[in-house]
Amino acid sequence: MGKKAPPAPPPPDYKGAAVAQGEANVEAARLGSKLSNPNMYTPYGTQLISYDGDQPTIRQTLTPDAQKTLEEQQKVQYQLASLSGKGATLASNVLDKPFSFGGPDVQTSLDLSNVAKMPVNAGMTGQEAIMSRLEPSLARQRTSTETQLINQGLRPGTEAYDNAINLLGQQETDARTQAVLQGINLDIGANQQGYGQALESGKFGNTAQQQALAQAIQGRQMPLNEITALMSGSQIQNPQFGAYSGSTVQAAPIFAGTQAQGQYDMTKYAQDVSQANAATAGLYSLGGAALGAPKGTFRPTA
Repeated sequence: MGKKAPPAPPPPDYKGAAVAQGEANVEAARLGSKLSNPNMYTPYGTQLISYDGDQPTIRQTLTPDAQKTLEEQQKVQYQLASLSGKGATLASNVLDKPFSFGGPDVQTSLDLSNVAKMPVNAGMTGQEAIMSRLEPSLARQRTSTETQLINQGLRPGTEAYDNAINLLGQQETDARTQAVLQGINLDIGANQQGYGQALESGKFGNTAQQQALAQAIQGRQMPLNEITALMSGSQIQNPQFGAYSGSTVQAAPIFAGTQAQGQYDMTKYAQDVSQANAATAGLYSLGGAALGAPKGTFRPTA
């Protein structure tokens, strides 16, 4: 008879392997947590980790000095919080009232009532001041000239007299023209000076108004700024300990090993079946050869 084929291997216990893999994962997580979270002893205190089953508990204990410091900081923080509450009440009273500003009005125009006026038609302030002194002098000079001409024997209507009077008139015109120009320059200078003073006065008024507005805004914002300062100051600083870490240990690959074992068993089974089939085929081949051999030929027995 030929060689019998081997029996097929039993199927892998994937369910059992999965359960075992889960248990291995849990044990790896437990081990990783314990290895990565040691107890800590620092100058500020201690941090101890204990386990109730799988639930970790972290206990932090400060040194006596660190504990006193923390308590004092908490007292200061409480006092600041109380002050900020009072400030909030004050700020509420301020904000409940609409913002109003009773400062000086913004100056949008200039007061030019005291500014020297520009010369018009040759008869203004500066010119009048000059002409008030020039005209009497011109009158005296004309009288003196006329007297001198008459003493020289010249009479009005004569060519010499008229020429002298015309020349005098030209000189008077030149003097008056020079006085007019000088008066205009004086009036322009006075006008410019007065306008500049009025402009500076307007700027001063507006600057004062802006300062008053800024002070009013500051007074409205001051309670809010005080609350912000109180709430942001003297923050409590706790001593720092190490943070709790999670698992870092990898579990044994039980499920993957079960899969690999199943694949190996199936591969070996296939090889064994192939070898058994090959052996059986060889025996059949020998048996067929024996049946066809002459008498007296050796025949192997099964």
